[in-house]
Amino acid sequence: MAVPAIAAAGTAALYVGSKLAIPRDAKLAKGLVNAKLGYRSYEKNDTINIAYRFEETCKKHPNREALVFEGRSYTFQDIQRESNKFGNWLLSKGVKRGEIVSLFMQNKPEFLFCWLGINKIGATGAFINTNLAGKPLTHSLRTATSSILVMDAELPIPISNVLDEVLEMGYTIYSYGGPQQHDFATPIDLSQISDAALPKSLRKKTTANDIAMLIYTSGTTGLPKAGRFSHARANVAAHFWTSFYHFNENDRLYIALPLYHSAGAVLGICVAWVTGATVVLARKFSTSSFWDECRSNKVTVIQYIGEICRYLLNAPPSPMDKTHTIRMAHGNGMRPDVWNRFRDRFGIPLIGEWYASTEGTGILTNYNTGPNGAGAIGYRGTLARTVDKGLKIARFDIQTEELIRDKNGRCIECAADEPGELLTIIDSSDPTRAFQGYHKNSSANSKKVVADAFKVGDQYFRTGDILRRDADGYFYFGDRVGDTFRWKSENVSTAEVSEVLSTYPDCIEVNIYGVQIPGHDGRAGMAAIVSKETMNWDDFAKFALKNLPKYSEMEITGTFKQRKVELVNEGMDPTKIKDEMLWLDGHSYKPFKSPEHGRVVNGKAKL
Repeated sequence: MAVPAIAAAGTAALYVGSKLAIPRDAKLAKGLVNAKLGYRSYEKNDTINIAYRFEETCKKHPNREALVFEGRSYTFQDIQRESNKFGNWLLSKGVKRGEIVSLFMQNKPEFLFCWLGINKIGATGAFINTNLAGKPLTHSLRTATSSILVMDAELPIPISNVLDEVLEMGYTIYSYGGPQQHDFATPIDLSQISDAALPKSLRKKTTANDIAMLIYTSGTTGLPKAGRFSHARANVAAHFWTSFYHFNENDRLYIALPLYHSAGAVLGICVAWVTGATVVLARKFSTSSFWDECRSNKVTVIQYIGEICRYLLNAPPSPMDKTHTIRMAHGNGMRPDVWNRFRDRFGIPLIGEWYASTEGTGILTNYNTGPNGAGAIGYRGTLARTVDKGLKIARFDIQTEELIRDKNGRCIECAADEPGELLTIIDSSDPTRAFQGYHKNSSANSKKVVADAFKVGDQYFRTGDILRRDADGYFYFGDRVGDTFRWKSENVSTAEVSEVLSTYPDCIEVNIYGVQIPGHDGRAGMAAIVSKETMNWDDFAKFALKNLPKYSEMEITGTFKQRKVELVNEGMDPTKIKDEMLWLDGHSYKPFKSPEHGRVVNGKAKL
């Protein structure tokens, strides 16, 4: 009788474990524990500064290949010497611990030399988005509150176009990373600078709140804000990703994401520093060269963000599509309509989708190896949600864009499959949950914090993202706050509409947004579409009418997120919109430019 009893107990345990998703929750817990233990050891040894992670690996494996860039290989020792030179150069210019150095540089080895050199002397790097120009660029430089700007010698035009304003801010401009000479920038020559190790006294007593870098928001909702990314957070994030996604020294990471963003910098470069993996760095993302570079460099892990996977999927099929050594694609923003098609076509066994933000205090992860959970941005089983209550989806008013509170003034947690705004707890004693905020922007900081949310005295970070969690524990992205709009008393999710229309064969990319129409409440839906030349708009109209509810080349940011602000501001005014406009007349599309259908007269649209 004992054997059947044991078998029955084992079967019951497996059933309970499956229902509660204990193995998956245990994997998450293990990653978080390993990350925190790693950080506590650095705290104890006074080695919190993220530059120590590089130096520790360099000490163990000085001659290991650390970086490959455009056919050239760099060992850890090569990078050590060049970053020491840059740090010594900074000291010769009077840069002190705690000061900020602005870096305007595309992906290249010199970016890493600068970054490490800055951190090695206890200073902070302000990583400026190299796609910016005009007002967003000057705003970012002003926000940095720096006096030194290191400019990529190959990218002079954006700076030269706003030179007077940059100089008025008090900047001294240096150029680095190329032989080009510019009369407004002093070239950095490190040939005579010592590569001696920088004094560790400059990094002593680095705290959990000390900032390693300023990482700017993408600018999808206005001017970029400078997120304060601490050394502590960089360490914890790199260690968690290493543990959770099983990174190791034999991995070769292909990074085509911009290093001025935390995805490429922290979840790419810092992970490699912790593990000793090799980074294969691309100057920028290119659909045409992506797979060739992965094959020739024997890449094992690729990073994606935003629309990158769609661009790769839209490329013509090749018999070489599954000829590679890639074990994992990890990143955030893979659309549900792309997910399985991407995995099936390219034969990548593991998709590591994650949800996080530069300034946020919580993460979600989806370790996905099959159809179950495809399209979800994260997963937390019953056990994880019971033990960790620091991540909640709260009811949200689409019209007022405010959280809904009960009669006691508390936020209301959503039920399964009920959409709401994701809130993540703020805990200054925990480096994974401390809110560092935006640099020199107290107004933006206050808008991101909600107090007394679920009990008196608590604080939560407002992510600004509408999510839902299903009954199984999978989290799905809905929309950005402000993107969902109301039309004819219905809430319209721009993300959901985009996902439906994107499945039409002749649609390359779709961006949905709401615009105001004079004389009508709410916002009407508009779509900015990049289409193939074979697009038949009448057939597309039939598809849209069949697949959408009745109510209801693309410009992107440098991190491959669709930009809506400019489109919303253009509205439906043909005097502002340069692209072809069509309007749905019954069951077919017609040009939106005739005097009767496209003209805006005295602020009223003729429809």
